[in-house]
Amino acid sequence: MAEMRAIVRQGASVRLRRMPVPAPAPGEILVQVMVAGLCRTDVHAAPGPSARAEPVVLGHEFAGVVAELGDDVGGFAVGDRVAVTPMLPCLRCGRCAGGAPERCPHAELLGVRRHGAFSEFVAVPAHVVHRIPDALTFREGAYAGPVCASLAVTQADIKPPDRGLVHGGNRLARLTAHILRAYGFHALDVHGTEKPADSAGSLSEIPADTYDFAVESTPGSAVIGELIRVVRPGGRIVLRSRPTGPVEIDLGAAIGKEITFETVAYSTFREALSFLVQEHERIADLLGCVRPLEDFEDLFSAERENQRFKSFFCPNFADIGPAEIEAWARLMRPEAPRA
Repeated sequence: MAEMRAIVRQGASVRLRRMPVPAPAPGEILVQVMVAGLCRTDVHAAPGPSARAEPVVLGHEFAGVVAELGDDVGGFAVGDRVAVTPMLPCLRCGRCAGGAPERCPHAELLGVRRHGAFSEFVAVPAHVVHRIPDALTFREGAYAGPVCASLAVTQADIKPPDRGLVHGGNRLARLTAHILRAYGFHALDVHGTEKPADSAGSLSEIPADTYDFAVESTPGSAVIGELIRVVRPGGRIVLRSRPTGPVEIDLGAAIGKEITFETVAYSTFREALSFLVQEHERIADLLGCVRPLEDFEDLFSAERENQRFKSFFCPNFADIGPAEIEAWARLMRPEAPRA
């Protein structure tokens, strides 16, 4: 049986190990992973207790090439360049039936209860696989997942020329700001530090009642309290990130100002790919280094310290085209930005 390398979580341990290449079940596609992005969710998933399946291959943001088709799969061919929606919908609920599977409340995240993409190959349901437009690189295709999540802010009840604040100094906040500006929100400020522990204090210099809306990217009780203060009476706070634990909200302050809280989850993956085709240069400053699976400890450590750039794994570096190899070689040099 053929084997592959994979970054595997078991208990509190994460290590690189060899395991069998999965065979695609009926309705599944086996994807050879070309690029997989490292997300803060992967880092949180790595060390601590949870209800996750074990052992499990981590990773959920990726792009690659169709390696094999399971039975009953049509519309794809071996060799197709593809990206994959990381949230696997239940296909049974009202949202799935209504054509919004990316917003399924029962969706399962790759790399949590089933093997993910920090590996040479991964088998996924065909209905979450999308062809990558020719204009996009594998690295840009792997970034479609974060774009899909951040595009959700455009579904909130906000509109130009509203004055807005995107709170946070990490790449999530910067991506959200790029998206909002692309959608015509020019009266927009980005404010916050890269470290969440310092981010609430960073808002103290902003006068009260300054903004029509605010978007959070580093959730915490102190942050939400400050956002309530800087949003005008009758304004809106858009909640779009996923904290690892409960967050307290001062309801008295929120009710006193009649603040509306609106949560958003995901746009569609097709919209994310279309946005990348049109705006990939706008988000180029968010994409960092590309490294082999063997460097996972360094990349995990860097992600815990700083979330300024998106780092990527390349499990199959030898199979990438010459143009991308040259571009990635530049990114892997010591002077390149590190995430």
